[in-house]
Amino acid sequence: MRAQESSPIDIRSYVRALWRRKWLVLVPVIVGGIAGYVISISLSPVYEATSTVAMRAQERLSEPLARLVGHSPDEDQLSRLQEKVKSTTFLVELVRALDMTDDPGVRTWAEKMHDKDPSLSIEDYAEARMVEFLGMRVTVIRTGVNVFKVVVRDIDPDRAVLLAQHITNAFVGASNRRQLEEIRSIHDFSVEQLVIYKQKLDEAEQRLRTYQEGRITGAVIANPVNSQNVGRVDVLISQAMVEGNDAQLRLNERRSALRGLGDAAYRALADVTFEELDSLKIQLVSLEYEVAPALVRGSSDGPEIHSLYASIAEKKDLLRNTSRTIAALEMPGAGNAVFDAFAELTIARVEVEMIAQRQRTLSRFMWTYTQGMANAPEEELELTRLRQEVESNRALYAAFLEQSAAGQITEALEAARAGGRFEIIEPPTRPMGPVAPDKTMILVLSILGGMIVGLGLVLATEQSDTSFKSVDDVQATLGLPALATVPNAEIFQKIIQTEKKHRRNNSRPTDGDPQILKHILRETPVSFEFRRLTRKLAKSGRGVPRSILVTSSNRGEGKTTTAVSLAITLARHHAGRTILVDCDLRKPRIHRVMEVDNSTGLSDAVDRGNLAAGDIKSIKLPNLDVLPAGAIREEVTRIVESFPESRVMSELLSEYDHIVIDTAPNVAVPDALFIGGRVDAVIMVLKAGVTPREVVLRGLELQQEENDNVVGIVVNNFEHVLPYYYDYKYYGYGATSSEENRGTS
Repeated sequence: MRAQESSPIDIRSYVRALWRRKWLVLVPVIVGGIAGYVISISLSPVYEATSTVAMRAQERLSEPLARLVGHSPDEDQLSRLQEKVKSTTFLVELVRALDMTDDPGVRTWAEKMHDKDPSLSIEDYAEARMVEFLGMRVTVIRTGVNVFKVVVRDIDPDRAVLLAQHITNAFVGASNRRQLEEIRSIHDFSVEQLVIYKQKLDEAEQRLRTYQEGRITGAVIANPVNSQNVGRVDVLISQAMVEGNDAQLRLNERRSALRGLGDAAYRALADVTFEELDSLKIQLVSLEYEVAPALVRGSSDGPEIHSLYASIAEKKDLLRNTSRTIAALEMPGAGNAVFDAFAELTIARVEVEMIAQRQRTLSRFMWTYTQGMANAPEEELELTRLRQEVESNRALYAAFLEQSAAGQITEALEAARAGGRFEIIEPPTRPMGPVAPDKTMILVLSILGGMIVGLGLVLATEQSDTSFKSVDDVQATLGLPALATVPNAEIFQKIIQTEKKHRRNNSRPTDGDPQILKHILRETPVSFEFRRLTRKLAKSGRGVPRSILVTSSNRGEGKTTTAVSLAITLARHHAGRTILVDCDLRKPRIHRVMEVDNSTGLSDAVDRGNLAAGDIKSIKLPNLDVLPAGAIREEVTRIVESFPESRVMSELLSEYDHIVIDTAPNVAVPDALFIGGRVDAVIMVLKAGVTPREVVLRGLELQQEENDNVVGIVVNNFEHVLPYYYDYKYYGYGATSSEENRGTS
């Protein structure tokens, strides 16, 4: 292989190139200058009117209430102002208030549109035109913490002033009303939060009571864990965790089922509590104190467990019936579906608490056993946490109750009436001159753009393409024979389109009858090239190599279709069995091209240590099998590196006469290097007219550093460079209709 020599950059050569092709620069500059001048004089002058508005600081709510509410009314004033300025409703009111549809130019345009489509009136067209016009020319800009500007641009300076005045006055007048509405919404929010925090406080107190009762009950239970059953306790804790997750999912489903029967039923029954229900729940949770040690002492089907489970089932039935009765009392006309949904929701809740209690009891047994203490420290920590939770919720509820009192809300409403309004600092004045267009800037940018285009044309013309253009260039540069020059046949585009269609439809055929098989089995330029390729390999001295690796330097060079076509040709025209192996585990394609199942394959076999019956897939061609990539693995490099020396490779060599392996590009990842050093031959694939020769040289260098067994190059896309080179009909050998329609037989 001859290394490509890099020449130093010669500035003078670029200067000479610019001089030789000066018209490529001058013409775009002149055209750009003329276009910029025409654009600048054709644009109408635009005038700008501005008004400066300040927002006086209003009396805020007290800090605790403001913190709980989560926002201050002043903070959203600018965003709401900007949204309203851009709203269609406001712009329509503005157009109608200023009679902007009477503009002669607008009326003329509206009349033309009405003649084309009379479905709308001339007034509607004119109004829509002006709304669109204003939407692009009215903006609100913040200039300080509570200061902003209303900016209006228009081709008429007097109308720009009127628009700015109208917008400013509209918002000054609406300020007080909007702020009063927001204060009222804060009051409503406060009332809602009182209910929520009261519920949280009740729930926290209930959890504390349940834990304390369970702690008292659990204290009298002797620890059943010993050295013989400690492993069983670990399993029981894991099972409890899984059952807890399942119980939580059932609880969510029961809650959704009740909500689906109506919001009224859900609000009335979701959180209803009765002493009889609470008593049954405590009894069921208490039974878990007996279930946990019973599971530790004996098997899950012993008489003690059966007795406890029978008691639990009996109390669940009683709880279910009691829940239905309570639901019927709360909502007499709701119907059996609502009563049943509430009963199942109650059962699901108590099951979550029961499983959680069982897990805590088992964990306490384990902790007591491992630490050798009568009471685990976690109990004290849990008790402290629950007490802190109760105190925290109680403090929040008290703070909200205090801060949202009716007297404070009334005071906040009165403060909003007196403060927080807009104040016009600087009213709009008639502009002295236009602010746009900037003719000088337009002209400069146009000339600069033309110069950039011209320089780009010069560089594009002078810069030579570094990709390979001929077989002689490939062989002379790489020092290897070109084994085949494959045209970019229509079949390869069809394969790509088929893959995209299957991905969109989330479907994938697995009948082993691919399109490429039918194409290679016919007399086509592609099939002829691969016949030549296998004949050249056979003439290398020792016949066709048993194991052949197909790789490339970059993606998209056609290595996968090359490997597939080579395997089909070997199976059809050379004696012995052939297998096609997809070792590109990062982006596998063989299973899609060959239309086989990819549920198991190479990665599974290597992980398993041997080939299984379902790993190798058959296709509709005798003597050819496919070993797809298989399930996606995280440790791809480990699998690829261990494959050549694995038992899987030994089994393939013992069962098949030819092995064709497709791998990932060798410049991006080292997969081809791991396998290439342990196969009989390596074939490099490149795409003519596309792949830079530097990339090809680097890939070939890496492959030969591992093992000098690269036997040649396959050049794809060759008719892109020489369109007539592989024109099958050009030489008088066009395929007949019978050949085109012939199957794989």
